[in-house]
Amino acid sequence: MSERAFTRSRQICLNALILAAGRGRRLWPYTSECPKCLLTLGTHTILEHQLVRLAAVGVTQVTVVAGFGLDAMRREICRTHVEGMSVHVVYNPFFAVADNLISLWAARAEMGTDFLVLNGDNVFHPDIPRLLLDAPPPVCRLLVQRQPTYCDDDMKVTLDGDRLRHIGKDLTGTQTHAASIGMMRFAGEGAAALHLVLEAAVRDEEALGSFYLDCVQRLADAGVEVLCRDVGYLPWFDIDTPQDLQSVRDSLDRFEPTSDVAALRGRA
Repeated sequence: MSERAFTRSRQICLNALILAAGRGRRLWPYTSECPKCLLTLGTHTILEHQLVRLAAVGVTQVTVVAGFGLDAMRREICRTHVEGMSVHVVYNPFFAVADNLISLWAARAEMGTDFLVLNGDNVFHPDIPRLLLDAPPPVCRLLVQRQPTYCDDDMKVTLDGDRLRHIGKDLTGTQTHAASIGMMRFAGEGAAALHLVLEAAVRDEEALGSFYLDCVQRLADAGVEVLCRDVGYLPWFDIDTPQDLQSVRDSLDRFEPTSDVAALRGRA
C-alpha cells in the first residue's frame, strides 16, 4: 500500500455540503452568466480547489447545492473527477429570493450523521479542513479566526472559552472575539439537533433572508455545545467582489500546495 493510500485509510470518511446556489451579484460581470464557484483560480475552478482539499481529508461524498447556473454546474461536475469522491447536485429552487439557510434546508436529506458544511465561494489552505477532524468529534465544530479588526460583512462570534455564545453580523466590537470562516462539522447529536432547528427556522417569516448560521445560534440558545477552533494564520478567503477574486488570483501560492490538483482525473 502506498503512503498516500495508507494515510487515506486512516482518515475519517465524511460527507460535505457545499452551498453554492447564489447569484453572486457583487461579482458582476464575472458572474453574469457563470456561477461563482465555477470562476477560475489559475487553471482550476474554485469548486475544483475545494473538492481536492476535501478529498485530502477523507471526504468521500459531496453534495453541491446549486441554483443560478444549474446546467453549467451539472456539466462541470460531470467533467470533473476527484479520486475516491462522489459529487452530485441538489437544486435550490428559491435561490433567486433566499439566502443560504434555504440552501442548507434543500440539502437536508443529504446530511447523514457526520458531515461538513462550507460556502461555495470559500478558498482555503489545505490544512484548514484538517482542524475539523477531531476523533471523536464534538457535536458541532465551527472554524473561526481572530482578526485585528472586523467589517460589517463578517459573521462575528462571541465566545466563552472555546464555546460559541453568539454569532451574527450585527455584533458590536466589544462583543466580537473572532469571525466565522464559513466551515463547520456536525456529528451525532449535533446533526440531529440541526435537523430540528432547521425545520423550525424555515417556518419563520424571515427565513428567506436568513443565513444558515442563524441555525447555529438556535443550537447554542438550546444548550447544544458549539465548539469553535481558531485557524490561526492559515489563509482563507470568501470571494464576494471582483477585488476579492483578483486578490486570490494574485496570491494563489498562499493556498497551495499545488500538488493537490494532481488528484483531478478524467477531465473531458
